[in-house]
Amino acid sequence: MKGIVFVLHGRRNRIARGNFAAVEQLVPLLEKNGFLCRIGLLEGDHQTLEAALTQLQELGVTEYLLVPVLLFGATHFKQDLPERTQKILGEAKVQLLAPLGTTQAIYQSLKQQLMINLAEKPGTRGLLIAHGTPHYQEPAVELQQIAAKMSQETGDQILAANYIGSNDYQSFLTAHPEERFVIQPFFLTHGHLVEKISQWIKENHLPMDVILPTLEESPALVEALKERLVEAGCIPS
Repeated sequence: MKGIVFVLHGRRNRIARGNFAAVEQLVPLLEKNGFLCRIGLLEGDHQTLEAALTQLQELGVTEYLLVPVLLFGATHFKQDLPERTQKILGEAKVQLLAPLGTTQAIYQSLKQQLMINLAEKPGTRGLLIAHGTPHYQEPAVELQQIAAKMSQETGDQILAANYIGSNDYQSFLTAHPEERFVIQPFFLTHGHLVEKISQWIKENHLPMDVILPTLEESPALVEALKERLVEAGCIPS
């Protein structure tokens, strides 16, 4: 029997309903194709990753597919998720899909959102701000590649910065005090960090900067999950 665990970041004081809703749209199709599905959170004490894995194990699942509802492969993806899974499942067969940040669905959605807003604000540049990490290089490289590709395809200059790690957004914006940006928070939820970033920008940079919505309520999240599940052979294209 095969089981799927959608792995969300989670948090202690708020559930990202938009992320849950995206997953829930796909569950009927997956169950129709013979999969048992659960949601597991990496943070907080509710609906944990361990609880989801244990539930599937008790139902007789022998093959597991982990679908990270995460954008980039940082510490949660590379360390927490495999280590915590191994503690519950031991040597069971487990397949881990790639994060969602490099899917075409998310790329096209963010590119379109930036293009529309840049066209409405002549003289501005685009700025993607992701979470970042000081521990791994891949997320920063992927983010820069996404920004460069968007610049090439749109004809607009789209740059990238991180909340933490290399090329942090505060240093970047401080180095460009007179420039106006259309800022795209590259986050799955509009939570504490996005609020913190937005507040700093409003207090320390030009008030004419535009800050766009996160992916929390975006239809692109469902399409990104479909994209990964099609690649894994779980649902038809």
